[in-house]
Amino acid sequence: MAKSRIVTLWILLFILTAYFPSYAAKSTYDLHIAKGISYVETNDYKNAIDEFKTALSEKPDDPIATLYLGIALSRAGNSEAETTLKKALALNPGEPRTNLELGIYYFSKGVYDEAKDYFENTLQIAPNTEFSSKSADFLRLIKERSVVKPWTVNISAGGQYDSNVILNPDDSSVPGGISRRADWKAIVYLRGKYNLITRDKAESSVGYSLYQSLHSSLNEYDITQHLLELKGSYNISPLLTLKGGYAYEYVLVGGDRYDYANSISPSLVISEGGGYTTVIDYRYRDARYQDAVLFASNSDRTGTNNLFGITQNIPIQANLLARVSYSHDEERTRLNYWNYRGNKGSAGLRFNIPGKILENTLMELTGEYYSKYYEGKNPTLGIDREDNTYTGSVSATKQLLQNYSLTLSYLYTSNDSNTESYNYKRQITSAFLNLRF
Repeated sequence: MAKSRIVTLWILLFILTAYFPSYAAKSTYDLHIAKGISYVETNDYKNAIDEFKTALSEKPDDPIATLYLGIALSRAGNSEAETTLKKALALNPGEPRTNLELGIYYFSKGVYDEAKDYFENTLQIAPNTEFSSKSADFLRLIKERSVVKPWTVNISAGGQYDSNVILNPDDSSVPGGISRRADWKAIVYLRGKYNLITRDKAESSVGYSLYQSLHSSLNEYDITQHLLELKGSYNISPLLTLKGGYAYEYVLVGGDRYDYANSISPSLVISEGGGYTTVIDYRYRDARYQDAVLFASNSDRTGTNNLFGITQNIPIQANLLARVSYSHDEERTRLNYWNYRGNKGSAGLRFNIPGKILENTLMELTGEYYSKYYEGKNPTLGIDREDNTYTGSVSATKQLLQNYSLTLSYLYTSNDSNTESYNYKRQITSAFLNLRF
């Protein structure tokens, strides 16, 4: 009998020692959370921060403790608030309180565009709740405080090192202007936009852009590009938006006329909800190329281009957006050996870098494959040209102040062609200071 009691006592002791430590740990965590919330309510943010940090030491990466720590840091004006709240959002992207608190944080900093995004997220995630009610109040305040100006101006200025200077300011086809030489160049890129119509369902704007490159040695490759654009959009429904654009482009190379082009580009944007969007594009471009000393037969490329494309935007996390796209284009020119059919596929990622030193830094990674099959035989070479272009790029944009940012980027291009004169590799390293007015 005594033996039986001793065994029973040992079993009870084992159960108690196994159960109560975990219960005590849970109770301690809950106690720190409760005390922290109490300190927040009495504006004692220092002690609140200590309590939430202690709770996190017991349960690392706990979304509730992380959220409340972010709230306390935000109320205290601590610079770690933004990173902590964004971590809480990453741990639980569907939490309306986190979106609301991020909106409040940016509102207190006067960064109304960011604040507006998070308040609108809250309305979408938790309609008809106290969170959506508070968000609506803040959105009204933003509307009252924001000075709505009909125009915007963006200026980017910086430098590039180009390992193989090529004549093409954008993604247009290379006209044989491959220098096979490296050079430094200064670049100024000016973009201005004026809103003509801004309504709930309809918007339209007119814009002008100037791109100017100035090479250190290869001055004959200096590019001046003028671009005039007219854009419009109409929300057919919450799911469908129709967009359209017209553009006129005029390009000088080395001070001489190179080309001018007109293009139209309607598109349909499909919003699937949750940040998922699909964009269906069409573009018609009519380009007129001019002969010059550097490009004696440039006018042979005069013609039209038709492009059809589809892009899918995929939100993976709160601060991580993926994009995949495919397009097919066909070009018809004066001479058939410049005619081609092209297929392009690309993928990219955009995300904010976590951490104090690199906070407010946007990273972009892109990869692209572009194949072109030319239809006619070049009379000089006597073959049907085929090009396969591989492009990869990485860029980081650090927001310095509300209207100032710094961009560093690297681009690598490899053009694998069965025509030796179009077989090349190229690397571009860039640094730009961006200003927004």
